[in-house]
Amino acid sequence: MPLPQIPLGDPRVLALAKARQQLAQEGALCPTWDELTDKEREDSLPDARNYLESAINAGLIPSSWVSLVFPA
Repeated sequence: MPLPQIPLGDPRVLALAKARQQLAQEGALCPTWDELTDKEREDSLPDARNYLESAINAGLIPSSWVSLVFPA
């Protein structure tokens, strides 16, 4: 099965980036998502996409479940 190619504009990527920033804010008093600059937000998207693809590729999240629950 080919590895998923998730675009940076996928809403799941944005949701994951925001959730990751929320964890950073709560755990290390980092800025909230809204306090980040546009550049910082944009820079966080490739990591979030890679986390999502990695979770799918590792079998932690079935790709069919991701498509069903979070349609692109």
